[in-house]
Amino acid sequence: MKDKKDLKSKTKSEHYLLVSAGIVGAITAAIFFIMLSRGVVNAVVTSKISSQYQDKELEVLKTNLDYPTLNFIGRVIKVSDGHVITPSNIKKYQQLEDYIQARKNRAKDVAALYDGKNNYQDDVTSQKINDLDAALLKEKNQDVYQKQRNKLDTIQIWFEQTEDADKYLDKTWQEFNNDNSSLSFKKISMVNTYFKLIKNKTIENRWNEAVNKMDQYFSKHQGESSRVEAVKQELEALRSAPLTEKYTPANVDIVSSLNFSSGASDSLTQAGITGKTALYYNTSTNKLALMTKVNGKYVAEDGYINVTSSQVGSGKYTIKKLISNGNSDAIITDNTNSNYGQYVTNASDSDLEDLGITNPDNTTADFNSATPVFWLKNNSDLNKSIYFTNSSTLGFIYAGSSSYNEGMQISSSDLSNLMSQISTGITFYVN
Repeated sequence: MKDKKDLKSKTKSEHYLLVSAGIVGAITAAIFFIMLSRGVVNAVVTSKISSQYQDKELEVLKTNLDYPTLNFIGRVIKVSDGHVITPSNIKKYQQLEDYIQARKNRAKDVAALYDGKNNYQDDVTSQKINDLDAALLKEKNQDVYQKQRNKLDTIQIWFEQTEDADKYLDKTWQEFNNDNSSLSFKKISMVNTYFKLIKNKTIENRWNEAVNKMDQYFSKHQGESSRVEAVKQELEALRSAPLTEKYTPANVDIVSSLNFSSGASDSLTQAGITGKTALYYNTSTNKLALMTKVNGKYVAEDGYINVTSSQVGSGKYTIKKLISNGNSDAIITDNTNSNYGQYVTNASDSDLEDLGITNPDNTTADFNSATPVFWLKNNSDLNKSIYFTNSSTLGFIYAGSSSYNEGMQISSSDLSNLMSQISTGITFYVN
């Protein structure tokens, strides 16, 4: 029979072994649970990061991002000090944060050009606009890009029209100081119209006193009491055709613009055009204008545009697309295809095959010669342009250096201004 002391010692050893085994089991279970939880957390993090992309391979972020979730992931990474989120996910998160910050910086830079809602800041220059224009191209989401580009285009138009107004006012003011009698009725009308076009507070304040002096002189010597009456007199002479405060280049004077409206209105009416707005081109005068119907008459409210060159045939067309960045787009040019003239955004071979197009690849820059598809990537002049068509013809209004049949060339500033005013679906009439 075993000694009681030995039995008691054995019992204690077994007890210690069982306790130790229990502790080891608990630790193992805890480690397993932690590792399992860590795996689940990282799987969720991976999914949430990927879901912020519209196209993960091309690194195109969504328009609207899930900032609350991203902020939470950022806090987890910070407090866990790399012990919960894997290095791979931390890298993916940081890359995503860099893209988001770059987007925010671009939006901030565009917003910084504005001085309130209706003016631009004093430090805006052509170079700053061009540099920011190039920076915006780094935004791969087309919706976000277009929104920021539209805001930048507004600044560019404001800047150009203000510079234009500044030059005209300076020239007229110098002539007035040299010879007060040089201030004709047309000039005082132009002075007040251009003064309204200024979109910079400093420049506006600089010209305020000079414009008032010219107004006062004109009212004393011409029998009119105010700038409003001066403009009203001119408008009444041409059936009260209204003026707007939008951009009009300096080489376009008010009287000529309104005279242009009178002939264009008759032509549009005779052509059976009844829409609220229409784009009109007169081949004999080489002038282009957006016409708006006011009191039954079409009026070139923003003046006319001097066309550099045009090879567009007479007739009616429809504005199909305002192209701001068409490098990945295509147009069906096969006139035997029922989809002739259709504009395909972000076109691919499979997209075109669905529209009945085979062998779409070509490198033709002339859209008249490209068959069965014209790829805009083959002609950089048209990546920013106005695309129009009818049942048998397609063409472009653009600011490039090359001439094409059914192509119309205008200046870059006029193109930007026109694109900000017109919309798809309106009639383009060539007289």
